[in-house]
Amino acid sequence: MSRKDLTDAYIKKYPYPRRRLIRRILQGIVIVASVALTEYHIEGKENLPKDGPLLIVGNHFHFLDSIGPIRSTNYLLEFINDLEMPNAPPSMRFLPSLWGTLKILQGSPNLESMRAAEAILTQGGVLGIFPEGHVHPAPLGKPLPGAAYLALRSGAPILPISTYSEDSWDLFGTLRKKKRRARVISRIGKPFGPLANGSLSKVPLREEVKAAGWEIMSHIAELLPHHARGIYAQPREETFA
Repeated sequence: MSRKDLTDAYIKKYPYPRRRLIRRILQGIVIVASVALTEYHIEGKENLPKDGPLLIVGNHFHFLDSIGPIRSTNYLLEFINDLEMPNAPPSMRFLPSLWGTLKILQGSPNLESMRAAEAILTQGGVLGIFPEGHVHPAPLGKPLPGAAYLALRSGAPILPISTYSEDSWDLFGTLRKKKRRARVISRIGKPFGPLANGSLSKVPLREEVKAAGWEIMSHIAELLPHHARGIYAQPREETFA
């Protein structure tokens, strides 16, 4: 099968947008829940492009960080997520399947999800991915190659969105101990890229992927408090307000 035929097959299998009704319902639930349980602030909405193709990238310090792109944008989002979700409560692990995310098993080739992601971006879709590939405590660490690989192959612009809770997403503990809702900020950065002209027939070189990954993570870091930026920290001290 030629590259064009393969791409056409995946476009047919993964038409964009998909699952409109259920995703809009879930987005509505996220908005209502965030209003009820958090002090949720969104900054930078003026940076949102009107449409795609667009690759949304962000940090992943807590499994609830994944609601950031859902809460702060109105796109019909596609997501790539970890199949196993080891850091999410068992009661919440059904949600990605309900959304219809593209699942990746860490340490596996994941060709199906990567080709599906490329097909979505080829159609002008909006795709969310967390470059580090798994939930971990702050600060930012090194990315896996997936986000950079997609950025280089698709030539899609990239939109960084950081999501951070100064109360570590302790929703009920904050209500009980501090007598207020947990504070959460989603900060939308300016789009950047494309990082390459985009060619699904070209496999990026390892050094190209490494450089693109560093650039992506640096843009995410700029939107986070200084202590959460890790190896991407800027020399100047900035507050997170």
